[in-house]
Amino acid sequence: MKNLKKYIDSLMNCLMLLLLGGLVLGGCQTTGPNTSTQTSSCDTVTEIEGEYTCTGECVITEGDTRVLVQVTGETDSVKRFPGSSGSIYQVKIVGGNGFKELEIGVLNGRTLRTATAEVSDSLFPVIEEYVFETDSSCKVVGFTKIVRNPNARSFKACVIHGKKNTH
Repeated sequence: MKNLKKYIDSLMNCLMLLLLGGLVLGGCQTTGPNTSTQTSSCDTVTEIEGEYTCTGECVITEGDTRVLVQVTGETDSVKRFPGSSGSIYQVKIVGGNGFKELEIGVLNGRTLRTATAEVSDSLFPVIEEYVFETDSSCKVVGFTKIVRNPNARSFKACVIHGKKNTH
């Protein structure tokens, strides 16, 4: 019986990895809410700082079940990490139900890869990847973010679309 549980847990983890792969590939094949973006001629971005309004969806673990949840009302604030003269940034996230998170990471080309430094739900580890979208003049207009928490007990896989606020 113990071996059967291990086999089922292993099978579920494999299925979740396949689902995650599908989310990643699906996110790469669609333009999301920013349909007027151009990404092929802008290999790098430099002006990612600002506030973004975000929506998306996640598969998360609730008890022993994985469920799909919609993400709305999230705000991501991107700033250069204090004192950094290079490509190190921090992202402060505020979401529904009092959710707060601080991520820190490095920008390379059009991609900011972060890890969670602080999170209100204490579900670690979480790694994120922001791929910035630009307009025809290579100005950042938004991003697609892939979120992954490979921990079996607190599994999370998300695709989040952020639109840069222009106020």
